Amino acid sequence: MDIRKIEAFSKVYEHCSFSKAGKALYLSQPTISAHVASLEQELEVQLFDRIGRTVVPTKAGEVLYGHAKKIFEASELAISELRKLQDRITGKLDIGGSTIPANFIMPEILAKFWKKYPEVIMDLRIGDSEDIVTQVRDNTLMLGVVGAVFESPELHFEKIAVDSLVLTMTPQLYESHRHMPVEDLLRALPWVLREEGSGTRVAMAESLSQFGIDIHSLRAVIMVRNAGAMSRCLSAGMGASITSAITVQGELDSGLLVAVELPGLRMDRSFHVVYNKKRSLFPAALKLIDFLKANAQQISVRS
Repeated sequence: MDIRKIEAFSKVYEHCSFSKAGKALYLSQPTISAHVASLEQELEVQLFDRIGRTVVPTKAGEVLYGHAKKIFEASELAISELRKLQDRITGKLDIGGSTIPANFIMPEILAKFWKKYPEVIMDLRIGDSEDIVTQVRDNTLMLGVVGAVFESPELHFEKIAVDSLVLTMTPQLYESHRHMPVEDLLRALPWVLREEGSGTRVAMAESLSQFGIDIHSLRAVIMVRNAGAMSRCLSAGMGASITSAITVQGELDSGLLVAVELPGLRMDRSFHVVYNKKRSLFPAALKLIDFLKANAQQISVRS
């Protein structure tokens, strides 16, 4: 099979469009169509169903795409390892980060990494911890940095930093509840919660469980899907939350929010780098893991 035909097929599969595949490869739509048609003729299968303007892969197309990804990855790995012999670290890294690491820890590390290895191209995708872990397990991402561990025999998690958590709210909200005992306070407060699958939510649930409180029993006001939205909702007085100190440090410094101590309660969680043990990591990925291990805790503490 001609690798150009496989590449054309893969782009059509990824974009669900012949025209978008052409733009991605800087080829005309007729050329893309000809490559796919030739591949279908060679393999004697139909790879796509054309339903109006929609392109839908057939079962044969899904099978071929799975193998095509392995072909391109093997090619990239070969090139990366050959470049390593020349003391060059190159290649494309598809990496993921859950909300807090991706916004507050990884950018500085990735910038430092890029300055040392400018031939590495990185694609950073952001999601909640569970989503990133799933993409790593499914080999969509080569590695990820997340705030919770989701056990799987295929995955390796390695702790790279410890994160401090705080119970935070506006001074006004705290003033109206400060007379209450801790357990009553936690049950009476309105809460701003992160979504299911978020590492922050997992850590918050574990903290509350020390008081025998189930997170699902809280008086939830709103659920948000990133740390920025949470800090803005908290600053607007919508409720309280247990979240990473680094996400609300500016608001705490300015007095918009206050951190409330919970006597005797351990409030921390860890960030982990995760990768699939069954996958051959590119030399660039191994170097990036070393960078994360060397720098993440320092940035977390400084933040």
